[in-house]
Amino acid sequence: MVNSAPQRMLLRVLSVRAQNRNGVIFRGQVISDAGEIVDTHLEVVARLQSKGVGIKVQPGQWWQVTGAVNSRRYVNVAGFEVTEDQIEVRPGDALLMMPSGLHVVDYLVRNPRFEGVGEVTAQRLWETFNSRLFSVLDEGDYHALADVVTPQKGRVLIEGWREEGLSKTLQWLQVNGVGLVIGRRIVGYFGTQTVEKINENPYRLLSFAAGWSEVDALAKDHLCIRPDDPRRLAAAVEEIVYRRFSLGDTFVPLNDLIAGVKQLLLIDSRAMDLIDAAISHCERSGRLLFDSQGNAYSLGASVLENTVVDCITARTGLHSPRCHVEAVIEDYETKEGNGFRLNDEQRAAVHLVADHHFIVITGGAGCGKTTVLKAVCAVLDEQGYGVVQSALAGKAVRRMQESTGRPAMTLASLIKKLNEEGASKAGKEQPMAVLIDEASMVDLISFSALARKLDEEVKIVLIGDPHQLPPVGPGLILHCLTTGMVPHVELKVAKRFGSEIAQAANMIRDGVLPEFGDHGSVRLLDVSDNAMAATAAELYLQDPDDTVVLSATRQITLTINQIIQRALSAGRSEVQTWNDEFDCFEAAGLREGDLVICTRNHWDLGIQNGSMGRLVSVHVGSDTVGKVEWDDGNVRRLDASLLESIELGYALTVHKSQGSQWKRVVVCLPSRSRMIDRSLVYTAVTRARHEVILLGQKPRLSVYVERPKVADRRLVGLPRRLTAARNATTVAAPF
Repeated sequence: MVNSAPQRMLLRVLSVRAQNRNGVIFRGQVISDAGEIVDTHLEVVARLQSKGVGIKVQPGQWWQVTGAVNSRRYVNVAGFEVTEDQIEVRPGDALLMMPSGLHVVDYLVRNPRFEGVGEVTAQRLWETFNSRLFSVLDEGDYHALADVVTPQKGRVLIEGWREEGLSKTLQWLQVNGVGLVIGRRIVGYFGTQTVEKINENPYRLLSFAAGWSEVDALAKDHLCIRPDDPRRLAAAVEEIVYRRFSLGDTFVPLNDLIAGVKQLLLIDSRAMDLIDAAISHCERSGRLLFDSQGNAYSLGASVLENTVVDCITARTGLHSPRCHVEAVIEDYETKEGNGFRLNDEQRAAVHLVADHHFIVITGGAGCGKTTVLKAVCAVLDEQGYGVVQSALAGKAVRRMQESTGRPAMTLASLIKKLNEEGASKAGKEQPMAVLIDEASMVDLISFSALARKLDEEVKIVLIGDPHQLPPVGPGLILHCLTTGMVPHVELKVAKRFGSEIAQAANMIRDGVLPEFGDHGSVRLLDVSDNAMAATAAELYLQDPDDTVVLSATRQITLTINQIIQRALSAGRSEVQTWNDEFDCFEAAGLREGDLVICTRNHWDLGIQNGSMGRLVSVHVGSDTVGKVEWDDGNVRRLDASLLESIELGYALTVHKSQGSQWKRVVVCLPSRSRMIDRSLVYTAVTRARHEVILLGQKPRLSVYVERPKVADRRLVGLPRRLTAARNATTVAAPF
């Protein structure tokens, strides 16, 4: 029997029959708003679709549900025919309610969140506080509860009550179109004030990585925000700036900003007054900063670039300990033996490091950047500096260690170590020099994080190749420092004579397409876009040891990773995580033995965006879902929070490969890509030590090699800030 008209009812949950990613089925009792049972003989089975839930359903909870009710007959396990009412609840038609009055006693007793709180304790709480019990729990008043229950039960009550309240908030967010991950972030920040804060300004959600579309829909459809609401317009202005920041730019020209807001809000030139007002508001409130040319910076980007400028200018003109550099170089050359000699450029680099406190050494493939490191370390030893070697990627760290015979660490590990050492800046007590290899891939965020922890007396030496791709993260560092802003030497003389890979790379760097043979170290295979993923996976599987597949786009890497994983990891233990929302385990897409890569910075753990490792064990049924041996040699626990930042690492984007090298590299170059330019192809080719196989079509590869490098198109304010700082004695800085 179906009642087609939707009915609304309040149910107390008696038991949960099923709970998974598809939704929840629970048995409930119909109650009044006061918590009284409406009919002792009437029980209803509620079927809630997943998006209408958003949180874990527990016995004792009160749920207000709306939906069509029907009667269902079935034979139970005892063989009796049973009739029950069922209500089908669509997304958005289920709402978690909090109990009222004396019924809080039943709520506390039945709900598993309040473990150890029995009927006697719950009744005593009600008798002591009566209706004031709600405010005691809301305010987390441990002292008041201490007169009635033990401290342990007091903690259970307050934490459980808070979790129930936050669960209600999470559900409100999900019903209103905000995903669970974003919901947990904002609830973790605002707590019980979340709904109030979002009602006040729903565009606050953008700060927690929520997408514009979902936030704008929530604001307009659920919170009645008008299209011309100043909060919406100001948020749109900031959104354009932060989108560009996520793509690498630290500022947005005013015309680009206006055009971006128009496109985002789908408005025309007639609304220019509104856009101008929103931009002016953002400037007055300090949410955006504008330079003299009308370029818009986020406050964060401006602070980060100024941190780098301060780091460089503070080291200008500092005196280094006296040292007979040529004598040190000669001693180093003698120890190397076999008539080894540094060339003039390499000698100049060593002299610069001896004489200055901020130095940049650049050079292309095979030009001896790594060779210079050993001589630099020898001079720094002579001057009494403690040398700290670092690089962004673990493989680059190992190369530094092998070439110099000295310890090295990832940049993330270095920053973590400095943070753990407390407030005092490193290098204050004894002379210190930090050498950063593969510095072209160090972004603004990472470098400024390091700069803040170093005393101004610490020498900083950046070594890298500015012809490689810019950093994955925002801004530019090394690429901005090769035009005379700081002491700089470029190594141009190729040291690896006869290296086919180095020769091909340098031709690509200069915009010239090399000639490819059938059997050399650098080969081009004519492969169509449709066959590219399968061909790349096949080539990888022919010799998976120390091989990687590189691509310009994330989509093709996902496909190739899945193909390779099926071939190598089928049947191995699978990582599973517990889903509290649906009360079940779910697969995470990783298996024991898989190569993995980290996609976010975790400074507290000593790993960063681009760190690579291997999943060495899988654990089921614990907070630690596995262990990963990372490329810095450390084995670390893998928990659910870190798992969100982990992906398969058989195939990588070229950006993610920077700083690492493999014996064999397969490069996918699809025919239709606006992302591929000479710096991407150059970076991919220079990842290989012995063999590189390019997949694509020669005419398109020629087009890609002729394109200027993407770093030249990135908009950053660091050069202008450095120039302003140098002229600060006569010209006021524009920031």
